[in-house]
Amino acid sequence: FPSPRDEGPPKEIQDIRDYSKDGEYWEALTRVIPERTLKLWDALGAALSEYHKVLTRRSELFSEAIALQRQNS
Repeated sequence: FPSPRDEGPPKEIQDIRDYSKDGEYWEALTRVIPERTLKLWDALGAALSEYHKVLTRRSELFSEAIALQRQNS
């Protein structure tokens, strides 16, 4: 009487996966977002980084101005 272990894996698992198109699939995924959009996002990221620097410096100057006002009063 054969046990289920002797029969091997179920038929669904026995089917061999075809990996021949995997490279094409992954290469196509690199072009999902258009190059123009990526460049726009890079430019926006750089601009936001600069804006963050400006806001940080402004905050420092504001804190310094508050300290000077306290000293003057």
